[in-house]
Amino acid sequence: MKKHFPNGFQPGMQGLSKVLGHLESEIMEIIWQKDCEVTVRDVFEELCTRRKIAYTTVMTIMGRLAQKMLLQKWKTGKTSYFIPAMSRDEFTRRMVGNVVDSLLEDFTEATLSHFIHRVKKEDSATIDQLEKLLQSRKKSQGVTGEEGDS
Repeated sequence: MKKHFPNGFQPGMQGLSKVLGHLESEIMEIIWQKDCEVTVRDVFEELCTRRKIAYTTVMTIMGRLAQKMLLQKWKTGKTSYFIPAMSRDEFTRRMVGNVVDSLLEDFTEATLSHFIHRVKKEDSATIDQLEKLLQSRKKSQGVTGEEGDS
């Protein structure tokens, strides 16, 4: 099953803009930094210190982020409140996992080959970390490399 990002993967962009629109990324960063429930007004006031933007634009984007399940939204009276559906770290892990999974599904050999070539011979710490991860994975799957084991 292929997993997709809200706007697709855009390798030429920086940071979260690789998978979110620029304004979506900026809004998510603000919300993660606040680390509490926010209203559209809270985010709008923060964005106004950086750029000229309409309140309705912020409201629309936050609504879309909720539809994309990146924000949780609820109403109390006429006020909508938002919190992140996941931490920035969790979002990053899922984003990276989805990109790599997608590449492995369609281009397994090229993806693994490129990954290995990116690890420099001089980077023994990364190689050690990869070896530990592989050994841990093998152990969790019950693979020891000996004949008869599975």
